Amino acid sequence: MSDLARFSRLLRHIRESCDGNEVPGLVVGSHPRGKRGITQEQLGRLTGISGSWYRAFESGRRAPSPEWIETLVRALVLDEGQRYSLHVYATGAEPPSRYLPDRSKLHPTEEALVQMQPWTAYVSDFAWDVMTLNGMAGREWPWMLNGINVMIWALTYPEARMQLVNWEEDWAKPMASQLRLRHEANPDHARLNEVIAEIKQRDRGAARLLEDDLTTVHHPDRERRLAYLPGCGDTVFEVTFLCYTPMSDPSLRLMVVPAEAK
Repeated sequence: MSDLARFSRLLRHIRESCDGNEVPGLVVGSHPRGKRGITQEQLGRLTGISGSWYRAFESGRRAPSPEWIETLVRALVLDEGQRYSLHVYATGAEPPSRYLPDRSKLHPTEEALVQMQPWTAYVSDFAWDVMTLNGMAGREWPWMLNGINVMIWALTYPEARMQLVNWEEDWAKPMASQLRLRHEANPDHARLNEVIAEIKQRDRGAARLLEDDLTTVHHPDRERRLAYLPGCGDTVFEVTFLCYTPMSDPSLRLMVVPAEAK
């Protein structure tokens, strides 16, 4: 059984105790260092809803969906205890299970190679599910810690639109092109079909890019794009994508993504 009164108290506590400077994609500008809390409007924008809709959640007048709670967890980088409690209080049910890619293809030395990198590094599979990541990736792109597919996050989640500078032209169009081309060349790949279907279901704009956009990008190797990173306020970073593929299994990608403040 749900408990919206307890949910609303926990939600308010989380919002008032978080540090805006540590929230990915939230450009806080003059937000004082060490000052706790962000506004209801800010949290609404981060999670893709209006301030009035968010206030209905925090007051206990309306129950959120499990999907919105998952967006909140990613936006504020909440731990598993907070995630579990929010779901149980709001819906009366445990959190949904997360997709787990097959990590058996990774050699232990490949895992070690990722962990030793001083920059963000991760390995994704044929359908852009993250198989492993290092500590820097968890700090700069914390949604990866939640097992979110790279394409689904970048193309459909509201915090991605805030974190990724010039989202549609520099990020969404080339990434949608990569996904579209791979899917058209592998129409029977089960996981690719699931990723495509979820993107189209979640976001009409992303569905339009997948279906109608004429951008043609095969891979992002050595491309440079701009983004905000958590813990860095309104500083813009230039991130460079360095892509490597093992000769024994070209379905895998080792991504090394150094970031430099502009």
